[in-house]
Amino acid sequence: MRRGNYAVFAGLLIFCASSPLLKAAGAADLPAGIVQALAQGRLKAVDLTYALDEQSPFWPEGSPASPVHATTAATYEKDGYFARSLQLPEHIGTHMDAPLHFDPKGKSLDQIPVSNLILGVVVVDVRAAVKSNPDYRLTVQDLQNWEKAHGPFPQGGAVVLLTGWGARWPSQARYMNLDAKGVMHFPGFSLDAAHYLLEHAHPKVLGLDTASIDYGPSEHFEVHQVTMHAGLYHLENLANLEQLPATGAVLIALPIKLRGGSGGPTRVVALISNP
Repeated sequence: MRRGNYAVFAGLLIFCASSPLLKAAGAADLPAGIVQALAQGRLKAVDLTYALDEQSPFWPEGSPASPVHATTAATYEKDGYFARSLQLPEHIGTHMDAPLHFDPKGKSLDQIPVSNLILGVVVVDVRAAVKSNPDYRLTVQDLQNWEKAHGPFPQGGAVVLLTGWGARWPSQARYMNLDAKGVMHFPGFSLDAAHYLLEHAHPKVLGLDTASIDYGPSEHFEVHQVTMHAGLYHLENLANLEQLPATGAVLIALPIKLRGGSGGPTRVVALISNP
């Protein structure tokens, strides 16, 4: 799984390859094989999504209160069923940034092809560097070290950054990490690293376990600008990345299909082999 495209079904076949059923079965039996592999523990699903509520960290934009509001719209006693009305920003919790977020000509959330939502994923671990520098940015050297350990980056997949920042969730103060001047401090991608990935891996998505692909003090969101003008989408506030291998997992990212959306809450899951 170190080279070539992560085609959806080919990738899933490889990750389920330990299943005797799939070894003997044709492609038509793939769905049943995946279900059986999950049920028998040979394939594991990892939830990379935080539950979203009024306690979820949010981008500080003047208000000290959460922008997430859930109000009761129907009750069992009055209506015979339970329902709520929701008010929330597009970019909160575990969510997807569509290219439109920074590129006026980019695709909106509903225009992203389904084939781009199921991809092979590699994980670059920079937790050690982040411990001594909360403003750490992924470097080209980090990426080259990853290649020395795991081989060339697969083409056309997802690249996610494991910083360890998720340990601070769901504390707004610790996760957004504002200083006395109101500047946020958390790690992200560097512009040089983004250019390197665009040239060497041609990813469709970048993701990480912080609030933004650009590091906290960024004022101009350079990585957003460059990668979204290149057609990439982003996944931010990912959970449980430490459970994924450096390579060999399948990422499934299913956002709310919001017409014209610049982004939206997204259920993100990874499938990994579990020998």
